[in-house]
Amino acid sequence: MSFHFQIFSAHKICLTLLLTIAVTGNLSCNLSANASDVSYLEVQEKNKVALENAQLNIEKVRKNNARIKILDTNGKPLNNLRINIRQISHDFKFGCYLKIDDLETEKLPVYENRFSRLFNFAIIGNYWDFIENKENAEDWTWFDRELSLAQKLNLRTQTAPILWGTNQAGTPSWLPKNKEKLQTILKSRIENALNKAELVDEYEVVNEPLAKNKDFFAQVVGTDYVETAFRQARELKPNKRLMLNEYGVFGELKSHNYNREKYFLLIKDLISKNVPIDIIGLQAHANGEWFEPANVAEQLEKYATLGKPIQITEFSSQTLEFDDRKTPLKISGLYQRGTWTAEKQAEFYREFYTIAFGNSQVEAIVTWGLDDERAWLPGIGLIDGFNNPKPSYEMLERLINKDWKTSVDGFSNALGIYDFRGFYGKYEVDFFFKGKKKTREFELRKDRNNEWVITL
Repeated sequence: MSFHFQIFSAHKICLTLLLTIAVTGNLSCNLSANASDVSYLEVQEKNKVALENAQLNIEKVRKNNARIKILDTNGKPLNNLRINIRQISHDFKFGCYLKIDDLETEKLPVYENRFSRLFNFAIIGNYWDFIENKENAEDWTWFDRELSLAQKLNLRTQTAPILWGTNQAGTPSWLPKNKEKLQTILKSRIENALNKAELVDEYEVVNEPLAKNKDFFAQVVGTDYVETAFRQARELKPNKRLMLNEYGVFGELKSHNYNREKYFLLIKDLISKNVPIDIIGLQAHANGEWFEPANVAEQLEKYATLGKPIQITEFSSQTLEFDDRKTPLKISGLYQRGTWTAEKQAEFYREFYTIAFGNSQVEAIVTWGLDDERAWLPGIGLIDGFNNPKPSYEMLERLINKDWKTSVDGFSNALGIYDFRGFYGKYEVDFFFKGKKKTREFELRKDRNNEWVITL
C-alpha cells in the first residue's frame, strides 16, 4: 500500500511539473522530486495568478469606452465612413532618468531618439553637491541643458532630489553642523531649487529619509526637517506636485525590504499631520533579486491604501557583478533560479511593469538609466555601449508602443457612430470623406464621457 502511494505521489508531482513547464521553461520530471520542488511550484503558481490578475486590471483601469459620431453639415449621420484611430501619446507616465551631463556629444542624437521612442516623462537631476560644490557658487549648466532637452522632446518633467541627506551628492562638504545655520541653508536650498525649476512639473522634495546611513539633516536639525521642507515647498509653489521618495520596499529578502513598514508608517504619520505630500515615491532597484510579481502587487496595494498616487521612481535590474561589471549575477530570491541574462532581465521588466501598470494608484514607472555605458549599477541600462537596444528595451517597446497603445480601424454605422475601447491618452483620428482624408485630435480620459461629435 505504501509503495503504491509513493508511486502515485511521484507521478502526481511529475504531472504538476509538466503542467508548469510553460511557466518556468526549464523543469523536468523525475521521481526524486521533493518538498522544495513542490514549494517552488507553489511560488510559481502564486505569481502566475498575480500576473493574470494584473492583465485583467489593466483592461479595467487603464482603458475606457469611447464613441465617435460623424455628421455632415446638415446634421445627418454619415454611414459606412472609413475611420482610422491611433493613439499618439499615453496619459500614464513612462519615464527615465534623463542624465546627459557625461554623454559624448556625438552620441546625443541617437540617445535622444532611443529615449523619446519609449518615454514621455523625464527626471532632471538636481543634486546639490553637483550644483553647489562650493558655497554660494551655484552652477546650473547641466540642469538647464537637460530641461531644455526635455522640452525639445515634449516630455513631462520631474526634478530630483531637492533634499537628500544620506549621500554625498546631496550633502556638500561645506554644510555646517550647527542647527540654526543648517536650517537657514536648507530653507535657501529649497527656495533656490524650486525657483530654478519653475518650468518643471513635479518636485521630489525629500529623498531617502530612512536610508541605512544616518540622515545628516536629521542628525543636525532633527527629523522634522521633512515636514518643514514640504510645507515650505507648498507655500512657494502651491500649484506644483510634491513627492517623498524611499527605497527598501520590494522583495522577499530582508536585505532589500527593510524600509517596507517604516516608510509606510512615516507617510501615514505625515498625512495625519496634513503634510502636503502629493505623490508616494517607491524605488525598485532589484540588486540581483527577481522580485516576485505577487509581492510587488501586495506592496502596491498596501501603499495604495494611503490614498495618494504612487510612482515607481527608480526601477532597475542589476545583471552583472559590481566589481568587474562583467560576471553574470546570480538570481536571488525564491521566485526564479540561475544567473541573470539580458533575456531574463527583459522578462523581469515585463512582469514588473505589468503588475505596476495593473494598479490604479500607480501613475508612473521610471527606469533609472537608459544606457549601460554610464549606468550606476552594472547591466541596468536598456541600450548597450554601442547604443543598440537590449532585450529589455525591445520588451518595453512592445509593451508601451504596441500592447498598451490603441490602434483600430473601422466604419461608422447607420447612425454615424463608431464605438471602441482604448488606453488613456491623446489620439489622432483619420476620416476618409469624399476621397479626402481629414484628421482630428482627441483625448481619451478617465471619469468622463468620451464622446466626440465630428461634422464633415
